[in-house]
Amino acid sequence: MGLCQQFDVLFDELTIEEHLDFMCEIKNMPKDEISPSIENTLSVVMLQEQELSGGMKRKLSLAIAIVTKPKLLILDEPTSGLDVESRQQLWGLIKTLK
Repeated sequence: MGLCQQFDVLFDELTIEEHLDFMCEIKNMPKDEISPSIENTLSVVMLQEQELSGGMKRKLSLAIAIVTKPKLLILDEPTSGLDVESRQQLWGLIKTLK
């Protein structure tokens, strides 16, 4: 199961990749699948290592929810607080994931 909450639950000390790696470790994903899954997820949500804006934090929250390829994905207002353009982009990503 993957969960993207309404509010970002992120650690200031971790990078984007470390957040995703941490989730893979928590969900006990096999070590040889972690790196390819992270690379694929970053490509899907179009995130690169950099300072995170509000929209990028929402993308990271979605990436955390999908990095382990869950069979069930729960989205609690994934676009809350985003501007119109970012909201459309994030909904486009969600449609792609379907």
